[in-house]
Amino acid sequence: MGVENYKIVKNFISDDEVKLIVDWVDSLNPEDGDPNYHLNEISKSLKGKSCIIDISNTDITNYITNFQSVSKVSKQEVPLIIKTIFERISKENDLPLDNIFIQAVDMNKGGRIQPHYDASLDGYINYKCNISVLSEDYKIFIDKSSPLIEQKDLYCFESSLYKHWTEEFNSRRVFLSFGFIVPYDVFGRNENDPRVRLSKRITKYFQNLS
Repeated sequence: MGVENYKIVKNFISDDEVKLIVDWVDSLNPEDGDPNYHLNEISKSLKGKSCIIDISNTDITNYITNFQSVSKVSKQEVPLIIKTIFERISKENDLPLDNIFIQAVDMNKGGRIQPHYDASLDGYINYKCNISVLSEDYKIFIDKSSPLIEQKDLYCFESSLYKHWTEEFNSRRVFLSFGFIVPYDVFGRNENDPRVRLSKRITKYFQNLS
């Protein structure tokens, strides 16, 4: 990622893929879950629906998806287009596909993402690659950075290490969040890294209050 704490790939998906993805998201009907207080507050600000699908179904993804899902975690089969995009993102960023999941979010006008860190596990980073499928242009705030995101852009960052959020949207927003749970050394991190240590403290704090 160079000196930035994020990576952006412009026009990562095509117009045809936008339609396929929106049709798929429209078909999703997440079941009510039992989120902790903090996630419940975040979900209220979405003003829409959120569905997490545990693709790898490993002990690691089971923990992460159950910890940070506001609806019941699904293990349903994802369409070919989602699998294909995962492979493209993996090649683009040289990421392993051992522990992956996806979150599909459909937000109405007035929705926003509240400031938060994503959950992780000792030894791992929760790395998110998000695609703005249907949306106005907007800024994603990642710590002290605020890059402009346009429809069809892919933006990736260490979501368990950097606080991130958005402002309110003036129209419908559909985005996919491709989750990769990867070892520290993939990004040159270790247990003594200040951001890793902060991530551990934050995760422990929320675990105690869940």
